[in-house]
Amino acid sequence: MPELYIITGSNGAGKSSVGFQYIPLKFRKGHSVFDGDKLFVLKQKELWDNGLKMPKEAKKIALAFVQGKFEQLLDEALKERKSFAYEGHFTNEAAWDVPKRLKDAGYTITIIFLGLKDTKLSVSRVLDRVKYGGHFVDRKTVENNFFGNLEKLNLHFAIADQLTIVDASEADHVILANYKNGTVTSALPFEELPYWFKNNLPSLADKIRNKESVNPSYKR
Repeated sequence: MPELYIITGSNGAGKSSVGFQYIPLKFRKGHSVFDGDKLFVLKQKELWDNGLKMPKEAKKIALAFVQGKFEQLLDEALKERKSFAYEGHFTNEAAWDVPKRLKDAGYTITIIFLGLKDTKLSVSRVLDRVKYGGHFVDRKTVENNFFGNLEKLNLHFAIADQLTIVDASEADHVILANYKNGTVTSALPFEELPYWFKNNLPSLADKIRNKESVNPSYKR
């Protein structure tokens, strides 16, 4: 059965730099992760270097290029029943159309969510990476992505056969919870979950609390 891996989460949480490590090694050896942000930056630079000095027009062309490339690779994967992986933000309903489409096509869906403790850290991480040549994201977009990703995951988590939620606030990441078909398979105790998890993912947090209430001896 083909697999779909999705890496999502807050800006600056490490989706591009370390998110791939949460995908099984067997998959990593034969596949890459489609990184639309990276491709967008490269395409913009190419356009600039080739003489297109109008930022708005370059952005428009680069966005269209990334979308076209993504759809091409996705169509090829579906046609050939190949596994696929990509990263991105899922802040609106339309963003969930792709995983729904692949789910209907018989793919198993794994979502890896990398979260941060607050928007301030997310903005700081973005500014830090810009210093080293990374792409810039404005504060409003960072904040919209921070809360939008969490809101939609809380609504649509059931689409995932496997879901892993990671706190990437510190250098040493903490796996907060794993779910299989919506059921908790491992998790930190509810009282140890960070505020951003309990406050913004109430449906998923309640599953942990409910499991503990049914089985007080339940441990991670």
